[in-house]
Amino acid sequence: HRIDDKFRRDIACRSLFMEIMRQPQGITHALRRMNAYGVLGAYIPAFGRIVGQMQHDLFHVYTVDQHILMVVRNLRRFTLAEFAHENPLCSKLIQEFARPEVLFIAGLFHDIAKGRGGDHSELGKKDVRAFCRRHALAPEDARLAEFLVEHHLAMSSVAQKQDVHDPAVVQAFAQKVGSERNLVALYLLTVADIRGTSPKVWNAWKSKLLEDLFRATRRVLTGETLQ
Repeated sequence: HRIDDKFRRDIACRSLFMEIMRQPQGITHALRRMNAYGVLGAYIPAFGRIVGQMQHDLFHVYTVDQHILMVVRNLRRFTLAEFAHENPLCSKLIQEFARPEVLFIAGLFHDIAKGRGGDHSELGKKDVRAFCRRHALAPEDARLAEFLVEHHLAMSSVAQKQDVHDPAVVQAFAQKVGSERNLVALYLLTVADIRGTSPKVWNAWKSKLLEDLFRATRRVLTGETLQ
């Protein structure tokens, strides 16, 4: 009850939250505790609105808040050597990714606007933009977080509904992604997101489709010729 607008505007509180997001370990544990005690929803009111919210589809087995925290947990697992066998490419990519806290913030906001009506990706993009501005993220990191929240479903959709070996499909996707950093971030978030819907949703087929699309798109973005 002490977390009000004055608390949220306090530069010390904002700095501390970002310090938590930049920790080398313990982020998932901290976020889950904050959620359990109501702190996370009080500090980020948009998150408070999706706590305990059910998802009525064939894929999600978690409430929205628990799914979001599972996605952040999956992103964090990519950074840990003991889980590198689960997805070696993701583990390699995140080790080379500068300022991975941007990924965790995008994970925290990617579904935050569900249930409000309208496009949750567009609404969530506005939420994460405000968060990044309040927490003084660098402009390029804020743009990346916005991109990820707005397009977090794009890679999964292309991989599962289009021919990832069609050069025209890959070229169009590369144009939408725009840069190699955007692509790496979107791939990491997409894998973490799918694996965070249900223990049964992720499989070798989806893994292969996403990795093929990632590698083909990266070749385009880095100037290599598609075969």
